Amino acid sequence: MKLRKIIFILSLILANNYSTAQSINDTIIRNVMLIQEKDIVKNIDDYLLDVIIDFDTQKPSIVFNNSKLPTQFFSNQLFKNKPYILIKPDDEYYNALSNGTDTELNECDLPLNINIYHQRTYFKNKPKIDSIKRFDNHQPKLIFNSSIDKLKTKDNIVFYYTFGFGSTCCPRDPNWDIKEKLDEFISGFENFNNVKIGDVYKKITGKEGEHKLYFTLSNLNKKQKLKFLQKIRYWTYIDRHIEDIKFEPQIFTPSFVKKEGLKLITEK
Repeated sequence: MKLRKIIFILSLILANNYSTAQSINDTIIRNVMLIQEKDIVKNIDDYLLDVIIDFDTQKPSIVFNNSKLPTQFFSNQLFKNKPYILIKPDDEYYNALSNGTDTELNECDLPLNINIYHQRTYFKNKPKIDSIKRFDNHQPKLIFNSSIDKLKTKDNIVFYYTFGFGSTCCPRDPNWDIKEKLDEFISGFENFNNVKIGDVYKKITGKEGEHKLYFTLSNLNKKQKLKFLQKIRYWTYIDRHIEDIKFEPQIFTPSFVKKEGLKLITEK
């Protein structure tokens, strides 16, 4: 009886997973994250995508790429080794239209609505990529998730950087040794750019000084945010000379957290 009960429960779990999993063949695709050109900032090899992205490894991240970023950026960098659904307008078709080289379109014809859908799934840790092209009325209904502005509510904060401190003793967290350097960097960044970085929130996580800081960077524009995120990496290394540190190209994205339990310690 126990075995039959276990099998029944597992069947329910699997059925639920299959029923909620999304596919490029669906008629409705939910929780789509829109990435536009205005959301992207690049400096050297690092990017800031000013979009909150769900990186849940148990389900595919779903993105409508309405930017110039190539498909390889998502498959090889942003969603490396992760399942995803990527939707992108058919650039080849629209470029042909704008160049007047689409000979199949008459003067009275309206341009087609064509998107290309890519999906990467994993089975036994082996990736599989499927792609389809969908036209006009055969497009699925896309339901986009909340934008950053809609997530900035009285209950949430959107943050771009977080840093934590463990115990002041027993044993002492080495992060306390760089607190002064961190404060020095922030002051220097603000003075150099003649700007305040914005609201910083603190969450107490223990009884021996443990806490976590959330930096909203709410007073910085996108280029300044990326500069801040690039430079602060050097200042949070312990016992390393700055000139010795080399970072792999990185993609920064914001996240959000509930305000409950947070204390505003630095205002704009």
